[in-house]
Amino acid sequence: MVSTYLSFDLVNRDITASLKRVASQTQVSNEATYYKENIGKVKTVDEFLDNYRLYSYAMTAFGLEDMTYAKAFMKKILESDLSDSSSFANRMTDDRYKQFAASFNFGTASSDAAVAQSDAQMQDTFDLYDQTIAQLGDKTDQDTRYFKAMMGTVGNVKTVDQFLHDDELRQTVFTAYGIDDTYFKYDDIKNVLTSDPNDPNSYYSKTYGAYNSAQTEKSELQERQTLSTSIPTLQDSIDLGTQRQSDLQNQLDAKQAQQDGGDSSDELQAEIDDLQSQLDETNTLLASDQENLTTSQARYDELDAKLVPMDQADSRLAELAKVLNKSTSDLSYMQKMKALAEDFNFNSDGTVPATGVLSSDKIDEIIGKYFDGQERVTQAEATFNQSYFEKKVATATNVDDFVSDDRIFNYLRSAFGLTQSYIVKSTIEQILTSDLSDPDSYANQYADTRPGYVALAKAFSFNTDGTVEAGKAQTTAQANTTRSNYSSGWDDKQEADEATAITHYKSDMASIESLDDFLSTDASETYNFALKAVGIDPDSISKFKIRQILQSDLSDPKSFVYQQKDERFVSLAKLFNFDNKGKPTVPVLAQSNAAITNTGSEYVLRKTRFLTGTELDAAKKTAETESTYYTTTMQGITTRDELLGDRRLLDIALTAKGIDPTTVTDDFLKQIFTSDLNDANSFVNKQTDKRFAQLVGSFNFTSDGEIDRSTAKEVQNAGEVMATQNMYLRQTLETEQGEDNNGVRLALYFERMADSITDPYVIIGDDALAEFFRVTFSMSTEFANMDVDKQAAVIKKNLNLQDLSDPDKLSKLLTRFTTMYDLENSDTSTNPAVSILSGSSGSAGISADTLFALSQLKLG
Repeated sequence: MVSTYLSFDLVNRDITASLKRVASQTQVSNEATYYKENIGKVKTVDEFLDNYRLYSYAMTAFGLEDMTYAKAFMKKILESDLSDSSSFANRMTDDRYKQFAASFNFGTASSDAAVAQSDAQMQDTFDLYDQTIAQLGDKTDQDTRYFKAMMGTVGNVKTVDQFLHDDELRQTVFTAYGIDDTYFKYDDIKNVLTSDPNDPNSYYSKTYGAYNSAQTEKSELQERQTLSTSIPTLQDSIDLGTQRQSDLQNQLDAKQAQQDGGDSSDELQAEIDDLQSQLDETNTLLASDQENLTTSQARYDELDAKLVPMDQADSRLAELAKVLNKSTSDLSYMQKMKALAEDFNFNSDGTVPATGVLSSDKIDEIIGKYFDGQERVTQAEATFNQSYFEKKVATATNVDDFVSDDRIFNYLRSAFGLTQSYIVKSTIEQILTSDLSDPDSYANQYADTRPGYVALAKAFSFNTDGTVEAGKAQTTAQANTTRSNYSSGWDDKQEADEATAITHYKSDMASIESLDDFLSTDASETYNFALKAVGIDPDSISKFKIRQILQSDLSDPKSFVYQQKDERFVSLAKLFNFDNKGKPTVPVLAQSNAAITNTGSEYVLRKTRFLTGTELDAAKKTAETESTYYTTTMQGITTRDELLGDRRLLDIALTAKGIDPTTVTDDFLKQIFTSDLNDANSFVNKQTDKRFAQLVGSFNFTSDGEIDRSTAKEVQNAGEVMATQNMYLRQTLETEQGEDNNGVRLALYFERMADSITDPYVIIGDDALAEFFRVTFSMSTEFANMDVDKQAAVIKKNLNLQDLSDPDKLSKLLTRFTTMYDLENSDTSTNPAVSILSGSSGSAGISADTLFALSQLKLG
């Protein structure tokens, strides 16, 4: 009879070869093939349980074949939420049930809920929004620098064709003039640019001149008509305001006199405050109306001087209509052509004159218009604004002209934090003309409630009548203060608006339950934010097309979103989880929630194994922090490169698999994660340690490193399929060996389970492990009847559980077991010890290899 020691050694010395022999058996091979080919077709837990061949294969792999009959019980196990400590599987004392549930994706965790956008996708949206803003900043800086360099130096651009063929130059100009770069007419633009707008025979004059002239005159006639009715209305408003101002002032004077007479009651003061507030508001409105009246009257007088008399306006409009009806061109386009013809100075043959195509002032004007065409102020525009301000303030002679410039007006608002909606140009003018030595001046009146008013007034030197000597609007100190304020505050309002938009987005997305909700008018801010995050202008695309994009199947390369050949649309679709009917679905992750949860719990278990007391508490706290990092971060991993770029994540995953991260290099990780699991000769499949293949298989990546949406929702990922097949082979090997020698089966089982033993109670709770211990340390068969805590104490005394992590010490323990097993199960007609001591020949049934094994043991 071959000894247990030798039988075990023959099997275990090359366990890979032993498993291959088992795998080559026809029945085993057929079952493995069937499982691999069909488990991916299962969609529900009931389908799985009803397919006995699949179900029994998996149950056998996990050593649960005795429970195969209990389908209802196992269904509860498989549907358990492993992230919930009180779930059915987690309440089982036998960890095999939890491991079985973790191997599949049937469990319904809270993170598996169907949702329009997950928290991770929402964070991706915010990150993409930030990236889009950063890209816009880089682009505006590059575009304007390039434009200035090319157009500001004579000789860089030699012809109109060179200009129009330079995409970056052309797009910068088209943005500034509001021309669509996608569908522009090349010859039309070229001919306009080479036209003299003052030449009646030029291309521009013949094509657009008459229309533009007629349209301009029509607009001016209509504007004069509007002013003729608005001016009297404004005058009436001023008259009423003046009367109200007088009435309020009289009431205020009366109340003030009453107070001066000795009435100091709170009620009287409250009335005075209220009257003052009404008076302030009336003064502000009066100032605004007066400003509008002055501007309107001046404009009316200007128009009236050059247009036909008012009584001839209707007949003149009829004549202009005939001219305008001859053309189907859009007015806006006509005006753009007019601006191009007037602003650019190409020669009629397309060459560049010696003086250049554009003056330096015109270059700055175009750059300014380019910035005006952007969604937001960028650092490049802020720099431009600062330079623009310094040029303007150096030549300013009156506050009205200075503040009427929109760019200056917005610059001052940003520099002094005056971004509220009630701050208009007249407000800025009143502040700048305030006498700060007068406590009743406009700025001083708001010194306590609106300190920015005083700060702005202090930064300039305008006289109270709004005049200033050229070059004296600011001192050096005032200029430095203004520059510093703008430098630190130019984007404050944008950032505040974005913070508000994000808060609104979060709130809005929580109530979106369908694609219809997302596309509704009520969600327009959220819709616009999401599109802008991926660089799409909401006004440039229909909601019908967005619906098709968001209903596309990202796992189908022929779906609508991929046919558009635009990565922005793909990025948008990845941010949401709508099916082809517009209903929310479960987010597709790089790793299933079951695998994520299991990795996190396994990591904590391995980092706290064998520890006790304060050491355990400290290690557990640290491990749980890492576990939380893993479970949280994995929700947002969208590519293989992102995973490989986070070594902290990978170290947690490696540790959870029982692999020491310090032994694994970044290059090795890259090689295994870029291996093809379906190729037996791939790098990962050639590794002796199959845990690496199982690790890779637990993630859902395509060969390109994107999330594999076609397999991500399968009931078992590739790594778990592989693990199940390997466990089935191991179980089959152990079973077959047990048919000849149960000691070999026990040794193989203990070797497999040693890595999961964390305390003596794991051994006590597993009959096979307990029997291994009893035999190894020559305990009587009554050992199992002892009090559980006493059994644990005996195990601690005889077996250092930490030694189970040491391959050499584990090997010696297995050798001891196989030897002791043979001693216990030899022919008891002769005392083995007596036979050994007396040297009698073989009557005790102890073989030579057993005696050799005994000689190698170091007991005690």
